[in-house]
Amino acid sequence: MEFFDLFNLVQMFLPSGTINVSVEIQPQIEALVASYRQSMLICLGVAAGIYLICLILGGIGMHVMAKKRGMKGSWMAFVPFLNTLYAGKLAGEVNVFGKKVKWMGLAATFLEFVYVGLSAFSCYLLFSLLQPGYFTYRTANTIGGEAYYQAELVTERVPLGMRWMLTADTVCEILIYVFYILMLLAMCLMFYSFYRKYYARSPFIMMFLSALFPFRGIVIFAVRNNAPVDYDAWMRRKMEEFNRRQQQNRPGNYGGYGGYGDQGGYGGYGGQSEPGSYGGTGGQGGTGENPFPDFGGANGSGDSGSGSDSPFSDF
Repeated sequence: MEFFDLFNLVQMFLPSGTINVSVEIQPQIEALVASYRQSMLICLGVAAGIYLICLILGGIGMHVMAKKRGMKGSWMAFVPFLNTLYAGKLAGEVNVFGKKVKWMGLAATFLEFVYVGLSAFSCYLLFSLLQPGYFTYRTANTIGGEAYYQAELVTERVPLGMRWMLTADTVCEILIYVFYILMLLAMCLMFYSFYRKYYARSPFIMMFLSALFPFRGIVIFAVRNNAPVDYDAWMRRKMEEFNRRQQQNRPGNYGGYGGYGDQGGYGGYGGQSEPGSYGGTGGQGGTGENPFPDFGGANGSGDSGSGSDSPFSDF
């Protein structure tokens, strides 16, 4: 779930407090811990607000997509966890190592649920251990000969009945990373299949934005009006269009082998060049268009149900 990704993102902007050892230390530690707890609560509130906006936008986007396809149960798009499952239904079959499967949405939902559960438990452990009496100070760094100190948790100060939390927190952090990687893999596979249907011109980029960043609701909302396409058929059509343009833009034939003095030769030695012959005015040099605008081309206007060039024109 994007909530904890947003929570971790917001925490990056928290300032780190320091301790002045020339004055009484314990009141400073108490103030630092209290300030950190308050900052964490603010981060949770900010993350919840942003997540709610993304959840609603993503829900609206998937509701519109489902309505176009006559799919039922679009209310799931507005419910945490179920919205991932519904995205999997919209994505359809997912190619996994050459084998098409239909359960990737369910797998992504399960992994997301475990990841969120572990993250929530980790937050509970963190808040339980944020007690001023459990901390002391340590040297953080030295700048210009002056030492700066920060608060540090001391195991011996934690009551025996709560020390299991320290081990649990370490194990929890390891499991969070493991399930995050697994969830990320499942999300990438699912959303790549999703955007092959709904933004065929750049499915990899859209997958990257949806799976790796906590703003997938905004991305889904941006492509909500796109009609689903068969990606393989779309690619074949683009290749046919590309080949046709290449044929049209290619300089005219070499005039055949009709003799050097005839008009059909290489522009005609002694004759006039026909438009479209090698020496004439036909053709534009075979510049052509790039059939793969996703990978750096600027000319491809691919439809793929994509509407305008930018899927984020609404923003």
